[in-house]
Amino acid sequence: MKKIIYIICTALALISVSVAFASNFANNPNNNNNMMNSNSNSFTTFTSNSSGYQRGKVSLNAANLSQPHILKIETSATQLNGKIIVNGKVVKNLSNQKTEIDLSRYLSVGEHKVQISASYSPGISPIKVEFNAPNSNVTQQTSGNGILNYQLEVSVRE
Repeated sequence: MKKIIYIICTALALISVSVAFASNFANNPNNNNNMMNSNSNSFTTFTSNSSGYQRGKVSLNAANLSQPHILKIETSATQLNGKIIVNGKVVKNLSNQKTEIDLSRYLSVGEHKVQISASYSPGISPIKVEFNAPNSNVTQQTSGNGILNYQLEVSVRE
């Protein structure tokens, strides 16, 4: 029963994220339906599978790196243990219900991998990962198994 609830929660999270992304894409005034010539700084995709592993992808403009690029992890869980890793280096340990970190100092032109690995309890507690940068917003919420494995692929272009 717990596994069925987890699968349903994961599917609902994917549907809500997909709808939000489609709405952002359709309502973006910078979107001229030609991504090659778009003035938009962000392109985001989400994937998930039943193992509890989530992925996101975002494209950023290097001209905005002087502004904050905030990664936020929030949960109602009473226990949270984990880490944030940028390009293979641990940049922050997770132990509080709410954690924020400005990733702009870890980003430069090129490809970057931001990983969040954590365990939390109780496992049915929701946990939300949010990345806010100029002209970009990525949000993922999950619950159900007490484990968060999230990877955000960040592409910074000139």
